[in-house]
Amino acid sequence: MTNKADMEKIGPNPILSIPSISDSTKIEGLIYLLEFTIKIGRYFPIIILSMASLNLLMAANDFLSNSINFAILNSMFAIGGFVSLVQLHQSRKAHSFEYHSNYNKIDKLTSEGIRRLK
Repeated sequence: MTNKADMEKIGPNPILSIPSISDSTKIEGLIYLLEFTIKIGRYFPIIILSMASLNLLMAANDFLSNSINFAILNSMFAIGGFVSLVQLHQSRKAHSFEYHSNYNKIDKLTSEGIRRLK
């Protein structure tokens, strides 16, 4: 329970004293968040590779120091990291082929359209 002196320090209604955030500020924050996400996505394979390699080194260290439980755990994390890296590489390769073939179709259509106009 708060006493009267505490309420006078806070003010009559503390919820109303918080300034509201305008819509343009919210959109600007969303844009910064998307830019940050795109930057992380660009370097995501490197991040996965470094984390999987770190887990592999930690597993080797744990095997050498006779900590078998943590070695098995780090080995599983390393294997999972390398598997996800391979899957990410395969999916990017497949999607880039789909985009490339679509661009070729568009190029053929536009070049035929230009020939018809001439």
